[in-house]
Amino acid sequence: MDQLGRLVLHAVGQLVQLLGVVAVVLHHIGQQRQRLLRRVLRVSMLMTMVMVMGVLVAMVVGMGVGMGHAVGVGVFMVYPLLWMVGSTFKTNAEIFTSLSPFTAHPTLDGYYNAVTKTYGGDITIWRAFLNTYSYVIPKVVFTVISSVIAAYGFSRFKFKGRDFLFGVMIMTLFLPQVVLNIPQFLMYRQFGWVDSPYYLALIMPTLFAQETYFVYMLIQFMRNIPRELDEAAKIDGCNIMQTLVLVLVPMLWPAMVSAGLFQFMWSSNDFMGPLLYVNSPARYPATLFVRMSMDADTGFAWNRVMAVSLISIIPSLVVFFLAQRQFMDGVTAGAVKG
Repeated sequence: MDQLGRLVLHAVGQLVQLLGVVAVVLHHIGQQRQRLLRRVLRVSMLMTMVMVMGVLVAMVVGMGVGMGHAVGVGVFMVYPLLWMVGSTFKTNAEIFTSLSPFTAHPTLDGYYNAVTKTYGGDITIWRAFLNTYSYVIPKVVFTVISSVIAAYGFSRFKFKGRDFLFGVMIMTLFLPQVVLNIPQFLMYRQFGWVDSPYYLALIMPTLFAQETYFVYMLIQFMRNIPRELDEAAKIDGCNIMQTLVLVLVPMLWPAMVSAGLFQFMWSSNDFMGPLLYVNSPARYPATLFVRMSMDADTGFAWNRVMAVSLISIIPSLVVFFLAQRQFMDGVTAGAVKG
């Protein structure tokens, strides 16, 4: 039943995301297409409500979700992605006249324009990818290292004020990032990090374990590791750092992979950070490049926009599937005791 509840929450979350996307699209298109998208939105909302009601009925009656229902839910969740992939092969006219992900007259113009057209000077999608991972990879590495060290201190050592500092750290989980944007921008500008060619405003904070969620996750994982291993390592002559690196890190590896994967996906999809701290178009990452590909002056070529969006998420999908096993081990192992 808990899984059914999570399914309902996930469906509602998908609906909220759909509402946001449609609102952005409606802002940029004409009235005729707005009417079509509103019809699409009503159908999508109806489908979501039907699925949620079906799950709620199953929860109340005490019956499980059958195979047919599960297949239907899967199709509903995958359909937006399939439609996006199909739209990359369509023309603008066909995109707004058909809900089918298939097309009778496929074209590769969207992909050709996506990989060859430049924006903001000479930046292409390949340059945008290079810009993206020139700061994403250091962020992942520094986040994992700093989070492990911080979690090691909180979980393995007793010092004055530890509980108070841990409480303050947990409180930062409830602090929205939008509250921090202005003071952080002013501080980073004083440091000279804004529009740095090395993306210092995006990379440097990760050296100080600023991702509270990862620190907390690693603390919980580390608390399940017996302290007898630390004592055995100390008897064998290991100092504090050797115990961490040689004994604890191998056991923390699944949780570290999970933290790194989360940070990789979050950083790759981050729009607000680069928008605030990267001013030169030649240094724009993929998220800003996708926005730049929506050229309002010459009209939106939606097959190109969809192609750019699809290409931009491929690295994250590849990394996720390559690290899927370690990711699942990491997000579940910390929740099991004994």
